[in-house]
Amino acid sequence: MKVAGYGETLEGLLGRVTPPAPEGTPLHRAAREVEEMAAAYLSDGRAFLSAGDLMNGIAAFTYSSGWLAASLFLGLLAGEAVPPLPAFPEEAGSLTGERVREKRARYRRMLAGALEALECSPDPGSPLHPAAAAILGRAGALLGEGDLHASEGREGEALASYSHGHGWLDAGVRAGLFRILHSRELFTAGPL
Repeated sequence: MKVAGYGETLEGLLGRVTPPAPEGTPLHRAAREVEEMAAAYLSDGRAFLSAGDLMNGIAAFTYSSGWLAASLFLGLLAGEAVPPLPAFPEEAGSLTGERVREKRARYRRMLAGALEALECSPDPGSPLHPAAAAILGRAGALLGEGDLHASEGREGEALASYSHGHGWLDAGVRAGLFRILHSRELFTAGPL
């Protein structure tokens, strides 16, 4: 799949999601906020691609897809599942050079730092505690996938994995599932 096609797929999915919680409730507000963040980064991705910036287009689209996937997992939004991260074989392989390596390394540090900065905040007996743990697990798995891609020289795929994982964490923060212990600047969580 090409990067632009992935963006179009996400745009279609985002256009069909709905928040199941009644309007005026805190869960509805959280759903709208994660939906707005996914839409904002989807828009950024389109702008980057229009400007010929494939690297930042991939990062923005996969970050948006992380927000969307996490919100669907949590039930904040109802809709179709986000497709697995594509490899973008026709384009991501062209992402080479120092600029890409630096961005990939920065996104890796951000994701690793974000994982270390969070603690599950729901009570262990609540149904939200395993959901928070699952989001941490998903982000950790994406960190590992990104590391594997990076070790094999697939910079674009590594960047996509790190960006997508960070989207999962930011959506979890926005949904109130985590306590930020330090490094608050790593999170796009709005006014906290």
